[in-house]
Amino acid sequence: MRRIGVHETRFKVYGNDDVVSLFARAREYEYNLLEINGERLLSLSPLGLKRISLEARNFQLDLSYSLSLGPLYDLSSLDEEVRKRGLSTVEKIIRNIGQMGGGSLNGPFYTAFPPLLPVETQKDRLFEQSVGSLRSLANIAVDEDVLLNIRPVNRYEHFFLNTADDALQFVRAVNHPGCGIDLDTFHMNIEESDMLAAFEQAGYYLHCIHIRENNGQAVGSGTLPWALIRDRLDLMHYEGPLVHAPETMKIAPFEGKQIRRLLS
Repeated sequence: MRRIGVHETRFKVYGNDDVVSLFARAREYEYNLLEINGERLLSLSPLGLKRISLEARNFQLDLSYSLSLGPLYDLSSLDEEVRKRGLSTVEKIIRNIGQMGGGSLNGPFYTAFPPLLPVETQKDRLFEQSVGSLRSLANIAVDEDVLLNIRPVNRYEHFFLNTADDALQFVRAVNHPGCGIDLDTFHMNIEESDMLAAFEQAGYYLHCIHIRENNGQAVGSGTLPWALIRDRLDLMHYEGPLVHAPETMKIAPFEGKQIRRLLS
C-alpha cells in the first residue's frame, strides 16, 4: 500500500519551532509519512538528528525531506564559487539524512529559486552545470542511502525544468541510480497536455509524487481526476509515497485516511 504523507507546512508556517511537535499532528490526521524541510538539518547536532529519527520511529512515522536553494547556493551556477557552496550545503544535508537512517530528498534543488532571469539565455550551460552537480551529489547520496528526486515546476515559477519529459531528460543525463523524479500534480496540471501519460513517461524514475489540486488546495477541493490518477498509478505498479502539500492551512478530520481511500 502506498504511503500517504504530508509536508510540514500543512500544519504550520515554516519557522524555528521543533519539528518533533508535528509528529503527533501528522498521526492525528492519519498520515504515515511527514516531509520536513531539509534546511532544518543544517543546524542540528548529531544528537538532535538522532532525536528526530527516534521520535519518528516511536510515532511509526516515516520521514522524507524537501529542498529548494536560493541564488547563493545555485547548483546550476556558472560561478564556480556559488556552485561549490551549493554542493557543500546539499552534501551536508545528505549526510545528515544518512545519519537519520536515509530517505529521499525531493524538490527543485537543481537550480536557484527564485530564478535568475538574465541567465535564461544560457540554459544549455546551466543544464550542464546542474547535471554535473547532481551526478556528484548522487555518488554521495548512494553511500548514505539517500535518493535525490528532482521536481519540474511550471513555467510561471521557473524556466529550467517544466514537464515530466524535461525531468526525464535531466535524470537520464545525470545517469545515476541515486537520482530520480518527483512530480507535483499542481505543476503537472499547468504544463502537461496529458497528466496520466506524464506519469507513465517518468516511469522507472518516478519515486515520489506530491499531490494537491489544480487550484493548489487540498485534495478533493478541486477538479483533478483522482480516480483516474489512482488507476494509472495502479497500472504502473507505483509504490512510492504520495505527499500532500496544499497551500492551505484548513485541515479536514482524518484527512490522511480520506486520501488513502481515494488514492491507495
